[in-house]
Amino acid sequence: MDVEQSSEIELAERVRPLVNEILARFNEEGINPQEAGTIIIALMHRLLQALDDNPEAQRLFTLSVVQLVNQHLAGTLC
Repeated sequence: MDVEQSSEIELAERVRPLVNEILARFNEEGINPQEAGTIIIALMHRLLQALDDNPEAQRLFTLSVVQLVNQHLAGTLC
């Protein structure tokens, strides 16, 4: 395992509890998948706005989203 993979695993483990809390909240509020998607897109939009003064971080975030979508479409998302 290289350093990049190790960092990705550490990040995933660190944010997993927060993701689980958000999903639990969606369930409590009766949020359906379409509504959840709209919420996530709105959050992504806000994040991109927050990164306006950091174009490199904005670019890396956008690249991560595109890679996620590509993996999903290719059926290789873990």
